[in-house]
Amino acid sequence: MMAQLAFSSSVSPVATISPSFLSQSSLKRTLSLNSSARIGIAFGVKPARGRITAMATYKVKFITPDGESVIDCPEGVYILDAAEDAGLELPYSCRAGACSSCAGKVLEGSVDQSDGSFLDDEQMDNGFVLTCVAYPTSDLVVETHAEDEVS
Repeated sequence: MMAQLAFSSSVSPVATISPSFLSQSSLKRTLSLNSSARIGIAFGVKPARGRITAMATYKVKFITPDGESVIDCPEGVYILDAAEDAGLELPYSCRAGACSSCAGKVLEGSVDQSDGSFLDDEQMDNGFVLTCVAYPTSDLVVETHAEDEVS
């Protein structure tokens, strides 16, 4: 017996999987509920008590020394990670919010950078952001390469 997977009845099967393959423990772990949040982020959805909710995607405009670039950044994805996924090379070091290598300045929009520990309240009030630990909460304009300005 073969199982067919598809997103809807109007879409051709995405994959054909044998039942014996589904019984392998590594696949069971991959398809477990614990991994559904990670898988959902990749597809722009998030599980919510038995239903799927669409996630927001924000436009992030970077002003860099090399020019301007605009990317889409899904909700729940760090700004630096989304930039790298889009092929941009931005400065970083620790990737943990404990230094200022990835510092930028938010010119428009808002972020959640509660995962960071390096910037103080005054620096954040002045618009500084650590792109390695900041999630967009609206469309953004970020001036990058601001490590020297953080004081």
